[in-house]
Amino acid sequence: MKEAALALVTLCVLISGCSPATDSAPTHPTPMATVESASPPTSPSGADFSNAGLAFQRDAQTNMTQMLALCRTLQDDIERFLANPDTSLGLAAQVSYRLCYHSWALNQLFVQLPFTAEDKQRLVPLLDLINTRPFLPGYIDSIPDYPYSGLIHEVDIPIGENTLLGQHRLMDEDSAALGFPVLEFFLWRQPIADVWLLTGNAEADIIVQRRHHYLRVATRRVMADLSDVSARWQPDGSYAALPERVQLVVVLASLQRLTMVALLAELFDEQVIGEPEWHHPAMFSGQGRDYPMALLSAIQQQVGQPGSQTPFALWLDSLVDRVVTAAEVQAAVAASLIAVQQLPANYPADSSADALWLAARQQLAQLALLFSQLSEQQQVPIFSQ
Repeated sequence: MKEAALALVTLCVLISGCSPATDSAPTHPTPMATVESASPPTSPSGADFSNAGLAFQRDAQTNMTQMLALCRTLQDDIERFLANPDTSLGLAAQVSYRLCYHSWALNQLFVQLPFTAEDKQRLVPLLDLINTRPFLPGYIDSIPDYPYSGLIHEVDIPIGENTLLGQHRLMDEDSAALGFPVLEFFLWRQPIADVWLLTGNAEADIIVQRRHHYLRVATRRVMADLSDVSARWQPDGSYAALPERVQLVVVLASLQRLTMVALLAELFDEQVIGEPEWHHPAMFSGQGRDYPMALLSAIQQQVGQPGSQTPFALWLDSLVDRVVTAAEVQAAVAASLIAVQQLPANYPADSSADALWLAARQQLAQLALLFSQLSEQQQVPIFSQ
C-alpha cells in the first residue's frame, strides 16, 4: 500500500495549505486499472454492501437515462438550427448544450473505472471520444489569428465519421476532432451570418457546408457514444454481474478518484488558475463553476445530505471498525459544495489563488482524505491520477 500512503500524505499537505509542484498540465482522465482483481475477495469489515451496490447501479441507470434524454433534445435543437441558422435557434441549441453537458458531468462518477478487462477496452476509447480536454479549437476550425486553420479548411479531407475518427487526437492528445469540444466550439461560433449562412460564393459556401456536415456528424457520434457508455449500467450489463466485494471496490474507488483526480488534480490545481483559458472545462460555453458543482452533487447523491440515510451512508455506519462516519462524509460534501459555490460563476476564469479558492481547495482535499482513508481501511486501491 505504498502508493496509498503517498496519496494520503499528498492530501495532508494540501489540507495544511501547501501546494505540491507539478511539471505537466493535467489531461483528460482515463481509467487506470480494472477492479475485478484489485482487492481481497471479501470485505475487511464484513458489512453487507449489497444494498449500496444496487443503489449505485440504480442511480447510474437513472442519471444516464436523464442524460440521454437531455442530449437527444440537444441533437434535435442542433438539427433545427442547421435547417434554419438564426439567432434564436442558435441560443436554444446553446441552452440545450449546457443541459446535456452538465448532465454528462453528473455522470462522471459512473465512468471512473472499468469493471473488467473487456469493459476497459470499450470504456477508455469512449471517454477519449466523448470529452477530450483540454483541446485545440484551431484543429477543428478557424480561430481569429488563424482564419484558414482546422479540419474545416482541409477541403481534401472528407467530413465523415470514419475520417473524423481517424483524425481524432491524431496530432497529439489535445487534437479533438469529435466529442463535446466540437459541439461546444461550433455552437458558439459567431457571427451566424458569416459562419453558418450560405452566401452564393462557391468557395466560401463549401466551407459553410462542411461546417454544417461536421456539426451534424459529430452530434450523432456523441449520441452513439453516450448510449454505449449508458449501456454498461443496464440490468444485463457487466456491473450487475460483479460480486458484492467488487461492487464495493467500484463504488469506493470511483468516489475517491472523482474527488482526488477529477476535482483536485484537474480543476483545483494551481495551473488551472494560472492558465484558465487552457484548463477550463467549458472554454466557450462558460459557466465553468457548474462542472465541479455537478461532480460534488453526484457524490452527494450517494452519501446523502447531512442527516439523511442513503444505502451508502447506512453501510458506512454499519462498519465495525469505521475510520469515518456517514455524518463526517456528508458534512464534508456539503461544506465543499458551499465553498465551491462561492467561486466566480465562470470558474476558473476570473479566478485567482485567493482566500475563497484556497478554502474550496482545502474543503475538497479534506473530502478526498476521508474517501482515501476509507479506501485504505477497506483495502481498495487509491487513485491519484
